[in-house]
Amino acid sequence: MSSSTSVPITSTRPVWLVTGASSGLGLEVAIEAAKLATVVAIGRDHHGLELAANAGCRTVELDLRASAEHVSSVIADIIKTAGRVDVLVNAAGYILEGAVEETSDAELEDIFHTNVFAPIRLARAVLPHMRRTGAGVIFNVAGIGGFSGSPNAGAYCSSKAALATFTEALQRETGPLGIRVCLVQLGHFRTAFLKAGHRLHTALRIVDYDPVLDPLRKAFNGLDGHQPGDPGKAARALVHIASSDADSIPTLLALGSDVVPAELSAHEAKRQAFLAHDTWTNSMGFDA
Repeated sequence: MSSSTSVPITSTRPVWLVTGASSGLGLEVAIEAAKLATVVAIGRDHHGLELAANAGCRTVELDLRASAEHVSSVIADIIKTAGRVDVLVNAAGYILEGAVEETSDAELEDIFHTNVFAPIRLARAVLPHMRRTGAGVIFNVAGIGGFSGSPNAGAYCSSKAALATFTEALQRETGPLGIRVCLVQLGHFRTAFLKAGHRLHTALRIVDYDPVLDPLRKAFNGLDGHQPGDPGKAARALVHIASSDADSIPTLLALGSDVVPAELSAHEAKRQAFLAHDTWTNSMGFDA
């Protein structure tokens, strides 16, 4: 952990914890939120954290794939120093490309540690404080990939689907306690998400899958740098919403014009698949 949080925070401004603050949406949110809050920017890339620090954020260098004990200890130290935590933004995440058969256990564990286990651990770490105060906001950033299982990105899609389902359960558990949890479904934004270092590939490559996966690899290449979403606008929207009255914070927030069509398309495909075999579906009860 860096030493930039070692000095007690005495400001009365709200305190934000933002993960994934080395790049992408996390960095944009940290910079935007620093205009009105004390921001603790969390990331594993010190170069990216320098940008957050230059914007006035306090920084913590942390690999979210570390043990649950270590992550919890770091967050406990932050809360002790800050004295409070008002908003947690779980924006860290990356994509792993490859067929399901090509994906190793270690690669699968790594992406789930970052995209699923870390947000859950961080939420658990801040919830005792939020429960004591009867207030707080948690944003979990999932995304368009979690709506259905895409070839070449099964690990990523399933991790984002898992995070979305956990978030929905958390909403129903914490809402009555005064804690707001928002599931952010993010579309395609022009960040470094599809660039080397963020877009990883399975070590194993099985050539039999190339005819299936090559078109998708080319599509990812073509999308990089041409995503329709402006991450600065997404950050400003999220910060504005977080600063609103608690009752107006949504449980589900779609950021990007491509999100709703993608979700509706995935839903309709499943509905049609169900209806195609509804004779079986509706004939499973006991006979009279």
